[in-house]
Amino acid sequence: MKKKGLCFVLLFHLLFLAGCWDQRELSLVSMAIGMAVDVGENSLYKITIEAINPAELNEQTASGNAPSVVFTLEGNTMAEIAHKMNIGFSKALIYSHMKTVIISKAIAEKGMLEFIDFLERNREIRDDFNFIMVDEGKAADVLKVLYTIQKSSSLKLTRQLKTGAQLWGSDPDIRLTDFINAFTSSGRQPIMAAVHISGDPKKGASMDNLKKSELDSVVEIHSLAMFRNEKLVGTLPVEETRDYLWTQNKIKTTIVSVPCGNDNYLALRLIHSRTKIKADIQNGKPHIQLSIRAEGYLNGNFCGPYPLNESSTYLEFEKRAEDYLKERISHLINIVQKDYGVDIFGFGEDLERQNPKKYKEFQKNWDEAFQQAQIDVETDVKIRRAGLSSKGPLLREK
Repeated sequence: MKKKGLCFVLLFHLLFLAGCWDQRELSLVSMAIGMAVDVGENSLYKITIEAINPAELNEQTASGNAPSVVFTLEGNTMAEIAHKMNIGFSKALIYSHMKTVIISKAIAEKGMLEFIDFLERNREIRDDFNFIMVDEGKAADVLKVLYTIQKSSSLKLTRQLKTGAQLWGSDPDIRLTDFINAFTSSGRQPIMAAVHISGDPKKGASMDNLKKSELDSVVEIHSLAMFRNEKLVGTLPVEETRDYLWTQNKIKTTIVSVPCGNDNYLALRLIHSRTKIKADIQNGKPHIQLSIRAEGYLNGNFCGPYPLNESSTYLEFEKRAEDYLKERISHLINIVQKDYGVDIFGFGEDLERQNPKKYKEFQKNWDEAFQQAQIDVETDVKIRRAGLSSKGPLLREK
């Protein structure tokens, strides 16, 4: 009896090892790694999909063919277009490995609620892809520009955005979930990175672009796009993206060129940074206090023959850096307040967390309250060392 019972248990568990009911063979599918959304000519949307050619991404199997295949289709809903793509593609598309979704400026100005709903609702599509805008031209052109190192446009752009965020602060690192959370929040408005195609997009789509050291076309990180709900209201230069990231406590490491008169600059590499925010209501208006502390070391000195073995030199450099950062960040906040009137910084969320009862008075019209808010910025910069050289050419005798 015991043996019969054991056999029954084993047979029962074998039912759960029979495989996946919805499995698809790799030889019968293609991986979509990039999607571009443009305004359609005859329909609401024009969707372009980039599907990779795996053999060309492997150095051992590459034969000089195109690293990916791009196909465009129009339709009135995203769901319809996604399932009609085999009009052009031979294999079934899998969207679970998408790296980038690029929207045109025209789509951003028109509104994105319908296709965002599709991206979030679809169970196959993950929410960890880069969500970006192209500042001019067609979003589809971004997927066609080839690059020597990462041959696929989407793979190159994914690595480019990640590296830019880590080394300098040029990308806010926005995913679909981040955009939706800001869209549904009463105390924050959405943002995303914007890219620009430098050069001729048609030449960038040619295989000849892979054979040149100076490319005919390249996709560059260009600016920061700001939204009111799902519609674009304006953009900020990429230099101000980093200033924005200071307010979000997202600066990992960066180089700051601090002016010191007569076209001379002091270069500081900041490797530790922390931002604290205090939010309150004073005299009937929101009062936001940003406290930014950064540490780093001297990476270049062209401000004159300052002796680097004296503490007064470091105090002077720290003061210059503090004033410079404070001026830049305060200027950015003032521009967003007065010219655009959207709280992309999430100060409303800070106020809601710290003083939920007071926030309720402004919750329905927070953007209006944000425009009248008093926002103070304090900076504290510490230079810990002078790099490998304690003197430098300005202090050495001839």
